Amino acid sequence: MAETIHADIRRMTEADKTEYFTMSKDFYSSGVTNSLIDDSGREKFWKEIISGEIVRAYIIGYGNKTAGYAVCCMSASQEACGRVLWLDELYIKPEFRGNGLGKAFFEFIENSDEYGYVRLEVEHDNKRALKLYQSLGYADANYLSLYKKTKAE
Repeated sequence: MAETIHADIRRMTEADKTEYFTMSKDFYSSGVTNSLIDDSGREKFWKEIISGEIVRAYIIGYGNKTAGYAVCCMSASQEACGRVLWLDELYIKPEFRGNGLGKAFFEFIENSDEYGYVRLEVEHDNKRALKLYQSLGYADANYLSLYKKTKAE
């Protein structure tokens, strides 16, 4: 029988801003993403988090401490036959890694009835994350992800 992980997962609130910024800085400086985000970019995105319109951001707690965060974005797809949740960022602080919190977060989002399809991206050399995702049944969609920055501010 699998051990139950006691993670406290809740929506991010205004009170989480400072800690989220600190964790986000660590995430973006860790080498697991090819993007660099400065505080002005975080401020812009923070407005999306707080509005809750298309972003679902979560604090992941463990043992009465903040252990990490996750940022998900809502979309819809004909291919998915409805709503899609994109896992944009999943960050667990180094001292909390290996406690099953990533698995607990996936269980949390996969048991929601708000959307029926979860997608994510992972850097090719992020072996730890890739191993987790594959162990949970996520497979390569065999798509090449392309992006272009526009002038939209």
